[in-house]
Amino acid sequence: MEESIQQLIDKFLRNELTEAEAAALKIWLQLPEHRVHLEKEIQLHHLINAKTESFDSSAAFAQHQMKLLGEKQMKIAKPIRWYRYAAAAIILMTLAVALYWGNKALFNKDQNQLAAEQLIQPGTDKAILTLADGRKVILDDKSAAIRLDGSHQIVNQGNGSISYEQMNSPVALNAYNTIETPKGGTYQLILSDGTKVWLNSASKLHYPIQFTSNERLVELEGEAYFEVMKDAGRKFLVKSKAQQIEVLGTKFNVNCYHDEAAESTVLLEGSVKILAGKQTKMLKPDQEIVNANGKLQLRNVADAQDAIAWKNGYFQFDDEPIESVMRKLARWYDIEVEFAGKVGTKKFNGIISRNKTLNSALKIMEATENVSFKIEGRKLIVKT
Repeated sequence: MEESIQQLIDKFLRNELTEAEAAALKIWLQLPEHRVHLEKEIQLHHLINAKTESFDSSAAFAQHQMKLLGEKQMKIAKPIRWYRYAAAAIILMTLAVALYWGNKALFNKDQNQLAAEQLIQPGTDKAILTLADGRKVILDDKSAAIRLDGSHQIVNQGNGSISYEQMNSPVALNAYNTIETPKGGTYQLILSDGTKVWLNSASKLHYPIQFTSNERLVELEGEAYFEVMKDAGRKFLVKSKAQQIEVLGTKFNVNCYHDEAAESTVLLEGSVKILAGKQTKMLKPDQEIVNANGKLQLRNVADAQDAIAWKNGYFQFDDEPIESVMRKLARWYDIEVEFAGKVGTKKFNGIISRNKTLNSALKIMEATENVSFKIEGRKLIVKT
């Protein structure tokens, strides 16, 4: 999604949601845990702005819910039982009062770090699937089979992935689906030909329900790792903004985020051909092609596995500029990053588990004594 869920919630609380944004937030609110998160956000919002320690939290949520869902849906909504979240409410109330009165002495550095650790958790398996008919489906471990027509269905594998099955009868050539991971989300899918695709955070893949032509074409934004099923009669094509990749059967990683200075493709197995404008280059295992401003640069890599560290559950930083490191953290933890001071040429080396909270990951980086951090809500201030 172009905007994170937290940004949509903030706009919702300010009554600034567009119709399209409200529709996206409604989809997200289908999950009970998401509704609980919104309830807490509304409570904190009222505590800060009402300048008081007490208010009717149930009525406040109902009022906001009315704006988003409408009166008809409100009548069938289950009542909110705030006592279940008493402990969380007390924590939020204490935080809000302290913020209002400016009593910073109540919170020392360790307490701020603890709050950040509780609030900013690592990403999870989640995505939004847009079907050919425009329907949007929330994908998580609770998703069930989604029937496309009488002969085709999408099956939830139960481990952060979906697959397309029962693909024996033909479908329209223009029947395309789009799977999109938000910031803080990853997901895997198995295409109709058996090709496996892992999507990193803030990524999007547009693909046909069934490959019916003499080539298999998908379009990618963001980052993905592919394990392409071999098919000598049909080449597999990955199209991004700046290039196109041709393969028959191979394993490779593509990074084509819009906020990166260049697109990169790293090959783990097989061979691929990169086309960019009038340029063509072949890629062999343990090689990388960087496409910077339309110019293809080929180079060897020490270990191609490093390129898919994100897929395997960790960050791998090898003499990486701090700005690049922060972009990766921002996508995974769904945060905003701000630099205080000149970034210069600072670089970072290390391996960090993606299962750690943001606070824990930052402690590892601070141990290098090259950088320090400050967390303000969901904003990370980097002091270099």
